[in-house]
Amino acid sequence: MTPLAFGDTEGQPVACYDATAVTHAASQMREVPALMADTLEEIRRDYFDVHAGDPGAIVAVLVTPVDSDADHGLVFVAADGPLGGCGEASMFAAMLVLESRPEVRLETGAGLITARSAKDARVVLTMPPGTSRVDVAEVDYEGKRLRVRTVSVGGNVFAAVSAAELAVEISAAAAHTLTERGSALLKALSAGPARPNMLLLTTPVKSARTTSAVIWGDAILNLGPCGTGTCARYILAVEDGDVVPGSRLVHVSPFDNVFTASSVDDPGGSRAIQISGRPAVTG
Repeated sequence: MTPLAFGDTEGQPVACYDATAVTHAASQMREVPALMADTLEEIRRDYFDVHAGDPGAIVAVLVTPVDSDADHGLVFVAADGPLGGCGEASMFAAMLVLESRPEVRLETGAGLITARSAKDARVVLTMPPGTSRVDVAEVDYEGKRLRVRTVSVGGNVFAAVSAAELAVEISAAAAHTLTERGSALLKALSAGPARPNMLLLTTPVKSARTTSAVIWGDAILNLGPCGTGTCARYILAVEDGDVVPGSRLVHVSPFDNVFTASSVDDPGGSRAIQISGRPAVTG
């Protein structure tokens, strides 16, 4: 395995390693993390321990794809082990492998991501087509009833809760409270039937713009707007009638980092969400 670059995508620390020299016998991409467990653990230790990487970072690992239509396979590693998906890390890896090509196809456990370069050093990802299903539940928490909406997208399962219902402010100044309160809620929800691995705290959409906070892992508040979280927020905005399919939604993190989302209908009749942002190499 070879570290290609360290960097960030819209404020979120990311890295990319090349593990294509390691063979695997997977018949589908979702099998790769288990089959390459030793290699991914070696990468995890190299980035987070040897290079003292940011504990909230996500590492994209290039592997041999299963699908012959894909240019690269992509799996993800966080400080606590493999992760189902990451838009920021995918965007960073795409920037590194695009070079002069018009587009690249990245195969992930959630499906095929198509990436292309855009103006102003932006990268556009067309995420794997999937369901727009939103499951709704009322949950008792701290003596109150919370409306929890669950969305599965890009390899992650999001529990979406209004920040106002949790009585938290989404801002950089409130980062400690967001992390503490959000982590406690995610832990409680993870024990339920939906088993989300990420919490999306939302604010209302105003003029096609909204701010959210994403909490995941071991009490990690995402610094970027979260790529798969942006997809989840877009699905919810369409569900609520705040945007129409195909229109743009600006999704902002508590630290004022921004992704833009829209959607396209694919030939199979399903809808794919596009997200765009700026990845950058820092080391």
